[in-house]
Amino acid sequence: MEKSVKRKQKLRSIFIISLIGIVVGLLFTVGTFGYDFARAVKGIVAGFIITFLIGIFEFFVFQNKFRKLKFSVGLLIRTIVYVSVISFAVISVWVIHESSLNQADILTTLKSSDFRHFILAGDFKTILIFAVVFSFLINLFTQINNLLGKKVLWNYVTGKYHQPKEEERAFMFLDLTSSTTIAEKLGPVKYHKFINSCFFDIDEAIVESRGEIYQYVGDEAVISWKDDKGYKDAACISCFFRIKEKLSGLSEFYKNEYGVVPGFKAGLHCGQVVTGEIGDSKKEIVFHGDVLNTASRIQAQCNPLGKTFLVSEDILKKVKLPDEYISESLGKFVLRGKANETELYNIEKII
Repeated sequence: MEKSVKRKQKLRSIFIISLIGIVVGLLFTVGTFGYDFARAVKGIVAGFIITFLIGIFEFFVFQNKFRKLKFSVGLLIRTIVYVSVISFAVISVWVIHESSLNQADILTTLKSSDFRHFILAGDFKTILIFAVVFSFLINLFTQINNLLGKKVLWNYVTGKYHQPKEEERAFMFLDLTSSTTIAEKLGPVKYHKFINSCFFDIDEAIVESRGEIYQYVGDEAVISWKDDKGYKDAACISCFFRIKEKLSGLSEFYKNEYGVVPGFKAGLHCGQVVTGEIGDSKKEIVFHGDVLNTASRIQAQCNPLGKTFLVSEDILKKVKLPDEYISESLGKFVLRGKANETELYNIEKII
């Protein structure tokens, strides 16, 4: 059922991208070559085909098969695919249009002098140059954005946090269970591969829950939700259980590859933080505030209390728990470094 929902979401995204492609194809054609009705129609059709096929590659090929490629290899493959798709779409539209006008079959059109002129001296040269430059730049931006974290590059470019801002955010501190024991068993190199596999495999669950990875600290990941993104549909809570389900589905792989199935414990809290840029030679967008300290301290209570997922009372005031979750108050605690008590709740999934 969930796979069907994901597929529908992907197809909806492809449809929206294709509509944008129609507009971009028209604007590019008219802006580059001037207005001509036939040329404008070809631009619209080509724009649709290009964005539709690229959408298919992005959502059904790249996301599933090429996520673990090296930066340079991924950039090269994506650029080649983009250029190939653009070239295929433009040539196909031109050939079909010319064949229709001249009442000739496609093979005859491909052998014609008009086609050779179109490829070698006509509009295709301009389109190909645009395709190469556009494909390289858009994929470079995408790869860097993925490397830095979702929206981080855009926030740097726009200077969104050049001046610090107060924001409402929820934070989850997600810590690998029995990490010291696993590290001793696997050794440093294999343990790194193990940790990398874990964070790679749970990323989809985090994205589906509208979360953003703030940072990795050793065997811990810090996940953030801005404003009500984490509260709507209890996304910040369902995130933890999506992660559990994802790793449970991969248990055989982890047993065979590493001899251990990973598990996580987490603490979740929310409130006002200050977000801003820091540093010079190395810049970062960081969050400051008591919310992060409290979320970290809540996660630290998982072992003493024998629980895997603890949330603060503040979270439950913001989130309407769906029927499949139950909350249990564990009492009020004075967390390390805190003066006031914090009421903690254990969250379980019952369905």
